[in-house]
Amino acid sequence: MKITKVEAIPVRQKNDVQLNNDSAQDGIIIKVHTDEGIVGYGEVDSAPWVVKAIIESPSSHRICRGLGEMIIGEDPFEMERIWEKMYVGSQFYGRRGVVIHAMSGIDIALWDIVGKALNKPIYKLLGGAQRGKVRAYASTLMPYTPEEAYDETKKWVEQGYTAIKLGWGGFEQGNREIIELVRASREAAGPNVDLLFDLGFIPSDDHPIDAASRMPLIKELEQYKPYWIEEPLFADDYDGYRKLAETTTIRIAGGENETTRYGFRQLIEQGGVDIIQPDVTRCGGLSEAKKIAQLAHSHHITCVPHAWSSGIVIAASLHLVTAIPNGSLLEYCVAETPIRQEMLQSDIVVKDGYAQITDKPGLGIEINEDALEKYRCDR
Repeated sequence: MKITKVEAIPVRQKNDVQLNNDSAQDGIIIKVHTDEGIVGYGEVDSAPWVVKAIIESPSSHRICRGLGEMIIGEDPFEMERIWEKMYVGSQFYGRRGVVIHAMSGIDIALWDIVGKALNKPIYKLLGGAQRGKVRAYASTLMPYTPEEAYDETKKWVEQGYTAIKLGWGGFEQGNREIIELVRASREAAGPNVDLLFDLGFIPSDDHPIDAASRMPLIKELEQYKPYWIEEPLFADDYDGYRKLAETTTIRIAGGENETTRYGFRQLIEQGGVDIIQPDVTRCGGLSEAKKIAQLAHSHHITCVPHAWSSGIVIAASLHLVTAIPNGSLLEYCVAETPIRQEMLQSDIVVKDGYAQITDKPGLGIEINEDALEKYRCDR
């Protein structure tokens, strides 16, 4: 089997509204074609048109090549070799950031191809199921008032979720407002639902983003027993992450903006976080995510992938969490955007707070080609 074509298809909802903090409003879908007619799908949660340029760029020289051109003619079963070929071939302008993001989408598509060719789900190719079911947490944006935070939390409790994450949005306000939002969410959830809070890192004139400013806030939040506090600092503030982790009883989570095992090694060893959150559409794909999870496991750290976009990233993340020994939760994005709601013929099923693991081959999903065509915006 040989790779014959790589498509990078930006998609975007059809209006001019800019949804605050919501990357589920657009994306880029990767299609990798083979000479045997099998097509693999991947996704990248990044800047869509930058990713498209990286994949479609012609080569300049040996270590400055476009990713798509680089892998034409390769055997998709040789995923590890292809990953290293892309990594080395993009050294001149890559190594981190959006080049790794673009590689991630291609890598996911290769796993999808191999699973389809072997008629096996990806989690079996990753080593087999470590668990029979995966608890999903409803992931949503934090509203701006306590009343709205109460209603938003209550909505997902009533739909059977035992874990809920609220993030960004209202958390861009001051500490007093943040505390009231968390208080209202806990009141709505009751004592037995796990609440996860993604504080984000959008500074304002009276809201600095540094460890010294976050410490008293997080201390105040301890009374509401969050399951974790996510990404309270800028991604590169490793020393700040360690300071926070050492001064609170709340788990500190981060890593969605990190790439490769090299970046995660620094986050783990220097940042001292309790939970790592590789995004399979950014960190280097499933191939690299498995290595990152293994690195975390060797440090006795839990791995919970970040997954905020279409159903493709959720499906890929579900396979990863199923297969790794240190997985625990699946991020289940509940954003009501077309990119999240319409890209799959049928969504990943969550019942009684648990995502259903599929034995269908590859990613185990079917892309809605009509929706892909409807929302594509590369022409």
